[in-house]
Amino acid sequence: MNIFFNYLYKTPVERILFLGSLLYLGLLWTHPIYILDESMFTEAAREMLISGNWWIPHFNGELFVDKPPLQYYFMLIGFKIFGVNAFGARFFSGFIGLVLLLETYRFCKLFLSEKIARTTLLILMSSFFFVQQFQLAVPDPYLISFCCFGLFSFYRYYQNRNYRDIILCYFFLGIGVLAKGPVAMALPGISIGLFLIKQKKIKQVLSFYPFLGCIGIILIAFPWFWKVHESTNGEWTRGFIMTHNVGRFTNVMEGHGGPFVLTIGYVLLGLLPFSFFLPQAFIQLRNEKHQLLHFASIVVITFILFFGFSATKLPNYTMPCYPFLAVLIAYYIEKGHSTFENKYSRWNLSFLSFLYLVLPFVAFIGFNQDDNLKSLSYLAITFLPATLWILFGSIRAWKAKIRTIIPYFVFAGWSTQILLFGWAYPKINETNPVTTVKNIVGQEAKIVVYQRMDRAFPFNFQRIFPVVKNLCQLDDFLSRNPSFYVLTNSRNTDVLDKHTQLVKIHQKKSPFEYHVTKLYEQKNN
Repeated sequence: MNIFFNYLYKTPVERILFLGSLLYLGLLWTHPIYILDESMFTEAAREMLISGNWWIPHFNGELFVDKPPLQYYFMLIGFKIFGVNAFGARFFSGFIGLVLLLETYRFCKLFLSEKIARTTLLILMSSFFFVQQFQLAVPDPYLISFCCFGLFSFYRYYQNRNYRDIILCYFFLGIGVLAKGPVAMALPGISIGLFLIKQKKIKQVLSFYPFLGCIGIILIAFPWFWKVHESTNGEWTRGFIMTHNVGRFTNVMEGHGGPFVLTIGYVLLGLLPFSFFLPQAFIQLRNEKHQLLHFASIVVITFILFFGFSATKLPNYTMPCYPFLAVLIAYYIEKGHSTFENKYSRWNLSFLSFLYLVLPFVAFIGFNQDDNLKSLSYLAITFLPATLWILFGSIRAWKAKIRTIIPYFVFAGWSTQILLFGWAYPKINETNPVTTVKNIVGQEAKIVVYQRMDRAFPFNFQRIFPVVKNLCQLDDFLSRNPSFYVLTNSRNTDVLDKHTQLVKIHQKKSPFEYHVTKLYEQKNN
């Protein structure tokens, strides 16, 4: 282990980033597009490609108002290079994750030290949920990256007054708005404002050219927003602003609600295993005067408070602040207490060890709670290597220097990522309804959807499905198309079960979800 420790801290950082590329890019193809958000965004990009309409996003032929277009454009390039598949959709998510790792390293090395920069890099590479976000074809990899690029550029300008940096700051935030909307400008802007207030520099705010910056952001983002607004008679704008911005903040959407503390829980979960250092890292800030540490803490607090008060809560919402959290943790590890002599640190380490000790058992119980996944309960051993590494590291570090625990934590994170992305996810996806329906009727089967379907069907079947809203429409459709199957995941399927011309041939619950997909065949087929 000492050899590996020395390798991490003495080898050129490019080699570590090469290992990162294996994590961020090497396993993108192992499992199909299935989860809800990824399925919708990839299908919207595919329909852009097929239709040639690169302005207005659609899902299954209907206007899709969830997010602005940046991720679609990256996916379209990926489709052109790698084909219309999971790897093509996800490639640039992984690629920009690597760029973010490199920029975070360079930023920390410039203002702190090479050692802290390297530790920050390892923390981010070892945090499963952070890495997972860059394995998905969704807007968040771009929002996370461009928010961080913008904040990095601001701080460089704050320190060095190089005009190129303030231009880059506003440019990156403008690109971020094209990734996920106004939040990419608002939260970094609030963070910057609070930092200037704390540093008693608010009177110098005009030296940061905020008005010109806002004009620049508008010039970058406004053309697309105006074009889609005009082309849809305002329908896209109303849906995006009122439903997916104001609505998500004021109301619980898709069942993703919870108390304020849930957001903090997501952060602790998202940066495991290194997140157990967070309490100590924040306590240490009381005695630190380094401006970057205070800037990082303000960014973190801004994102956590904002999404803590949001009615809708998801683990990915606070991830733009994760690189700044990693900086605080890395600084504590390298500059804080040299050993675990503090009783609170020992309690934290003991809790972390217990958490990883029970993790495989919790996973085993979770698999057995789902009838469709009971046969895969053996996948709980995916977490066993991480458990062993954490336990070994905790024992080793109990009376040693804090830095000695780093390689154990890194191995714990990497082993979890490799086993989940490369083994567990592919196995689980063999049981999802899209895969099982495709195995029964084939890729080319003629299918009509009754009311609604699992959102992964259009991309995986590479088509737009006709949808009927009620039984009268269905009967009319089947009378004209007698060779079609009927697909649904509507909760009210009694009318289909009792239909004299239909027979149910397949039923499958979605993994870790509540909806059940049902497939019907016409009796005269």
